[in-house]
Amino acid sequence: MENLNPFKDLESDEICPPNLKNELISEIDLIRNAATVIELYIGDLFGLASVLVNPNHVTTDDQNSRNETTS
Repeated sequence: MENLNPFKDLESDEICPPNLKNELISEIDLIRNAATVIELYIGDLFGLASVLVNPNHVTTDDQNSRNETTS
């Protein structure tokens, strides 16, 4: 008994024009670049917000520099 693949019916026999491939790739690149820029600014925004919420959070490097300046 032959198993019929229902996804084979979805495949089209048409050929995509070459310029469509280039347009799709440029759209994907645009979306990826926009997501990278948004991630950069949103990541910094959340870092700033966490510092503002918890201002007493001091790292060990900050403690060493504070001790050197007060001595």
